[in-house]
Amino acid sequence: MRIAVPREVQDQESRVGMTPAGARALTGSGHEVTIETGAGGGAGFADAAYRDAGAQVAPTAAECWAAGDLIIKVKQPTEEECALFAPGSAFFGFTHTETRPWLTEAFLARGMTAISFERVRLEDGSLPLLAPMSRVAGRMSVQIGAQLLQTIHGGPGVMIGEVPGAGQTGVVIIGGGVAGEAATRVALALGADVTVAELRERRRVELAEMLPDAAVQPPEAAIVADAVREAWLVVNCATVPEGSETHVVTREMVRSMRDGAVIVDVTADLMGAIETSVRKTTHTEPTFVEEGVTHYVVPNIPGVVPRTSTLSLEDATLPYTLAMAKAGIAQAVEDDGALAAGVLCMKGDPVAPDIAEQAGRP
Repeated sequence: MRIAVPREVQDQESRVGMTPAGARALTGSGHEVTIETGAGGGAGFADAAYRDAGAQVAPTAAECWAAGDLIIKVKQPTEEECALFAPGSAFFGFTHTETRPWLTEAFLARGMTAISFERVRLEDGSLPLLAPMSRVAGRMSVQIGAQLLQTIHGGPGVMIGEVPGAGQTGVVIIGGGVAGEAATRVALALGADVTVAELRERRRVELAEMLPDAAVQPPEAAIVADAVREAWLVVNCATVPEGSETHVVTREMVRSMRDGAVIVDVTADLMGAIETSVRKTTHTEPTFVEEGVTHYVVPNIPGVVPRTSTLSLEDATLPYTLAMAKAGIAQAVEDDGALAAGVLCMKGDPVAPDIAEQAGRP
């Protein structure tokens, strides 16, 4: 099989879809790997390392996209990249088509097969390809929030944690999934007073057992309002259905926070649970102020630790890539229910129900 790995193009996005070690695993099995020049540079992987692994290096994005029967990528394609889709090719990466109907249209129009990282699902319901980046984003969210509270970053001069005379800093985590758990662990390690709002009762029990120093609560409005009012940092790791007018953290709750408090929303690619996360930001311009509170809503948080993120992500994705290369995509999907769960469309035909609905083919 011919596998191609384009360079990422989003702001400050230096992750790459494959490492030289991953390329070697594929070329060593007789497959052809093409990587766009410079694609791995930001993560510390030079073109020469890919050549040493048996890969070819394409000088342009267009040549790279054209060289692959299967495209391996981290972030979802941009509208400009959609013009580079080779008819009948396959895409394996994050897509977040829920908020990008134009991407669905491009996959279908080009007769493509698309398998979404964030939808690959094991029998227990866990998401093995989303989890690595959720952990990174969750851990980083508290670090980012801590920086934004510092005066050198325009903050009010508050430290996350506990020191004599100053007490504990309040931190609220909305959502207790993989990202929320990771954020909670970091906040607790720093000595913060942490409240976690989690909808699922079973998950609340798990979190309370794993993290007994955190207050794990249901996301009832009165509970959340009290916790948010006292918090210097709120980290959102929960989503709501697209178009929903119901939010876990309302504008009124945000208005009650202290001036200079911080909200970090790690759900920027989807519909977050905070009403005032009104727009996405970028690493170049990462924040905006709404109701006196600094908001950080960057979609690709793990992109600024690209080496760590790339290695962690490939550890999860490479077995699936190898299986598709060996058996062919259709057979690999048939053999693996987890991979099948990630299929959006197959050769231009909608497979996932929401993709069929978007395409008007229920």
